[in-house]
Amino acid sequence: MATALTLVLGFLSVTYTFFAILLRLTQHIQEPPAVAKTIPFISPLFGFIHGMQNFMVNLRDRYDLPIYTLRMPGQRVYVVNSLHFISQIQRQIKTIAFAPIEAQAADAVMGVGPAGNAIIGSKRMFESDSYLSTFILSTHPALAPGPGLDSLNGAAIRYLSNATKRLAQGGPTTVDLFSWVRREFFMATTESIYGPKNPFRDPKLEQAWYDFEPTIMVHMLKVWPHMFARKGHNAREQLLIPAFERYFEENGYLQGSVLVRCRHEHNTVHGLRDRDLAATEIGQMAAQLANSIPAAFWMIYHIFSDPAVLGDCREEVERLMQVDGDGRHVDLANVKTLCPVLLSTWQETLRYEHVGISARVVMQDITIDKYLLKKGATVMTAVPVQHSDPSLWGPTVGIFNHRRFLRTPGAREKRTNPAAFRSFGGGTVLCPGRHFVTTEVLSFAALLLLRFDIEPAGGDKWVMPRKSAPMTTTMPVPRDVVQVRITPRDDQNYHVCFSESNRGFDLVAEDSPGGGH
Repeated sequence: MATALTLVLGFLSVTYTFFAILLRLTQHIQEPPAVAKTIPFISPLFGFIHGMQNFMVNLRDRYDLPIYTLRMPGQRVYVVNSLHFISQIQRQIKTIAFAPIEAQAADAVMGVGPAGNAIIGSKRMFESDSYLSTFILSTHPALAPGPGLDSLNGAAIRYLSNATKRLAQGGPTTVDLFSWVRREFFMATTESIYGPKNPFRDPKLEQAWYDFEPTIMVHMLKVWPHMFARKGHNAREQLLIPAFERYFEENGYLQGSVLVRCRHEHNTVHGLRDRDLAATEIGQMAAQLANSIPAAFWMIYHIFSDPAVLGDCREEVERLMQVDGDGRHVDLANVKTLCPVLLSTWQETLRYEHVGISARVVMQDITIDKYLLKKGATVMTAVPVQHSDPSLWGPTVGIFNHRRFLRTPGAREKRTNPAAFRSFGGGTVLCPGRHFVTTEVLSFAALLLLRFDIEPAGGDKWVMPRKSAPMTTTMPVPRDVVQVRITPRDDQNYHVCFSESNRGFDLVAEDSPGGGH
């Protein structure tokens, strides 16, 4: 027994020494310092497995480094904490690139075939006229402030207005808050994008998406998804992609939004056809829904669970109403200009709840300031690191303050560097749909504030649900059921519209004059 134990300890000692020497020999002196070396190559792997976000926050607090290296088996990861380095890296769009990850997602997650992948992931992906380089620009007519965006938001708001009208007519209702928000937001978004031929009017297709979405990371990592994510894989292959094929074959997109028409034109101009064209919509669905649904849930939760937030937001949105003998008239385009507290609450929800991690690939050796970043490595930024930094947000960083982002004399805190707010990314990977989802969420919240009281079912107190942070989303989802009672506040007629505004929101540094530079 003692001999066996001695052999095991000897083996572990030799293995540790080998890994330590290997780390020292393969870590260039100019690279960012390697951390988490208790067990070389293994400690960072365990940290990632047990929760990347918390692991990176803990490493920030422990080492206080602007950038550092995590060495794992077969992989270098450079983790960036400093806003200075984030802005530097964002400028290196070809050398420290997001495009290879997009190309991998087309293949692994969307299910695009060989012909389509040859177009999306071609060696020309960094050229100015390539599929990936021109994709975001192709969506500007629909997602940049203007008529296309107004039409998109107007369609979503019409659905939400009708949904809340039906809810009010049914009297007090008890629901699981997350499931209810998910359903209404899912349908409002897909209706506004895909129009009268929306495939997701079929409940089987909606359920197929819920089956597929949790398996996105298994698909991305290519861990035999047909075996280990069979339900999600079958949902994609047998239901979702065929449904989008029929949608395009029947010209459903011609009755859809400017957004889906822009995407169709971009895809066909670059040569995507048939199944490959349909498969790209899987990626667009993830972009449109995976984060916006849980974000909408947390927005509603934070508003109605806190009397101070509820009072401030409700007082503000009630100014949107015009009352006459015909009922109450609400133009929800005015949330863009008349609801600064509601907007601040949305931004604080994203700051407080966001768990996203962004990644890029180093395409060739490059020196940023004094640090060498080596070809093939992954560069990561973890939003919780920036969003929980007291040096950026002050001593109340850990407290939900719905007035934090106000720029009026009534604001409680000095406004921080706008680049510290990372919920919509930045640089070339800045979320193009930020104005759409912000208008959608704020309008949804305004309708609920105007028409309903929402309280825990059974008269209980609000209890913060436990959270789960899927690797496929940037917002956590509740692990616990949040059962609530939704009660109409009155029986008045509400006439809801969304007029043209041609305005967006000042959400991120790039939206400000000068574009954050």
